[in-house]
Amino acid sequence: MNSKRKTRRPIFTFGLLICLFSSEAVAQPITKIAKTDKPLLIDGKLDDSAWAIASVFKNFKTMHPAPGLPPSEQTEVYLAYDSEKIFVAFRCLDSAPQKIMARATTRDNPENDDWLAFCLDASNDELGAHFFLVNPRGVQSDGTLNADGSPSVTFNTEWSSAARITDDGYAAEMAIPFTCLPFVWKENLVMGFKVARFISRKSEEVDFPEILPDGGGHLSQFQKIELSGIERSQVSTGFPIVNVKERYFQKIKSSPQHDINTLDGRCRAWGDAAVIDYLLFPSHELKTGAKVFHFEKELNEEWVASLFEPLEYVESKRIENLERFLTRTQTAAFIVIKNDKIVYENYFNVFSRDSIVTSFSVAKSFASTLVGIAIDEGLIKDVSDPITKYLPELQARDERFSQITIRDLLLMSGGLKYEEDAPERDDEITYYHPNLRKAALEETKIVAPPGSYFLYNNYNPLLIGMILERATGKTVSEYLQEKIWQPIGMEYPGSWSTDSEMYQFEKMESGINARAIDFAKFGRLFLNRGKWDDKQIISSTWVDEATQPEAMAQRYYPAWQFFRSEEGYYKYFWWGKTRTNGKSDFFAMGNKGQYIYVSPQKNLIIVRNGIEYGISSMSWVRLFHEFANKLPHE
Repeated sequence: MNSKRKTRRPIFTFGLLICLFSSEAVAQPITKIAKTDKPLLIDGKLDDSAWAIASVFKNFKTMHPAPGLPPSEQTEVYLAYDSEKIFVAFRCLDSAPQKIMARATTRDNPENDDWLAFCLDASNDELGAHFFLVNPRGVQSDGTLNADGSPSVTFNTEWSSAARITDDGYAAEMAIPFTCLPFVWKENLVMGFKVARFISRKSEEVDFPEILPDGGGHLSQFQKIELSGIERSQVSTGFPIVNVKERYFQKIKSSPQHDINTLDGRCRAWGDAAVIDYLLFPSHELKTGAKVFHFEKELNEEWVASLFEPLEYVESKRIENLERFLTRTQTAAFIVIKNDKIVYENYFNVFSRDSIVTSFSVAKSFASTLVGIAIDEGLIKDVSDPITKYLPELQARDERFSQITIRDLLLMSGGLKYEEDAPERDDEITYYHPNLRKAALEETKIVAPPGSYFLYNNYNPLLIGMILERATGKTVSEYLQEKIWQPIGMEYPGSWSTDSEMYQFEKMESGINARAIDFAKFGRLFLNRGKWDDKQIISSTWVDEATQPEAMAQRYYPAWQFFRSEEGYYKYFWWGKTRTNGKSDFFAMGNKGQYIYVSPQKNLIIVRNGIEYGISSMSWVRLFHEFANKLPHE
């Protein structure tokens, strides 16, 4: 799997095996596709005479279950366009047409059906693509692809499609208006596309063009096509990101069809994790205190933009226009705080200052901080405590649990099994299980000695949450509110999502819901080494221990570029990037691109919340680090 942490397996993959840290891109030739003088008939029959002049692509390769193999079934794709739309047709042969899966009836949730997807990077900037997907009966899904190829249903527009099952497979057609695509008008437009076909009964995805694991960024490997004569009137006036509340109502609309009190029911009803999931789960409120803290403002947005815009988000691709870049990458909030003053603060894609964003794995950094406070208060002796001191039922199940310490959990090196996808489904279990305490106590299995290697594992924060409950005698939310939320003057009430109304255990791996400006205050607490004004909220010793690097055995970290060549590290549910001659930068990071980035040497905090990553997870980190490099030492 790639090293970007996702919360659970998406309902469709589009090549998630692509490594986020691949480098050298494979150049794609540009193909001029055929232009027609009239719209094509979209009826799923492929009998419009204009298809005869369309450009044909058929050299598919498998992406799953293993990349690069010849497909088990033949697929052909036809492309044409007129001045208003791009037309796509598919001919899918199948040796067992009676086994074609086409049961979905709800838009944007293809479940386990066969499907076809046309993915288009209309701007050819590798910042993202849009996908248009149909099952064999024409039921539509649409959304966006991040730079690494991972999908999200955060886009919703009107386009035409038709599909039908035939004696030898199935056929489908699409007509996609240019007005729903973001591109800058030119007389000759270059776009990039990919087509994916999924055969459900074989769990097989085939792609054209072939996306090579070592071939560079996912979108950089798209087939380039050239179009000309598109009217200026067809240029989109906005970026059609779906309103998150609308997506919520689409999710709950499908809920009555499934039992959302079960793991499988939730997975089927709610699909992939999304930033609106705080609306799906019950939660514990986080109340504000009597005293609210407000950052001073000293806005200098042009200066911030001037430092970011020359930076490359992928090789040879510069940001150039910060506001467009943030919009295109599905950013929700972007805040830069320098010398304790806000110098940049903007919101995008229907988000505003008072919009709630769920933290995803940023919550882990809050959780580890609560462990530090509990140690300061003597409720936990120290991180060398065996976890069975607080969770003896684990030792009763397997004596080896007594060898795992709190520190091992915080370092993601407890030696516990974790396999994201089927058949183990640990991502789904730790995100959607309606009884997370039971899941943590019963699903955990020891596969290696503690401390032997790093493995990002969402059971670890669940176990930490149970330890906090038993050590403090309070819910984790109560402890967070008392020790952090109110003392540092959060402006807005927040919440911590729980697994279910029945069990009410915090989603320790992902569930703090707050506004971007309040996430920034947590960053300020750590920038100031645990001190808030004149009060030490958490010991400076803990802040250093939790965020600063230490030497690890050579084989401890996986062979990710971030760890091997970018001097990255991981501490107590914080990520870090080494600097010399002083404190290193560190950051909390969550799915969909939630970041609290702290650079002590530069007295800098950056908060980015996103609907999606937009670019790869560590590409954001590189941008933040390079921006900080341009600032003077404090």
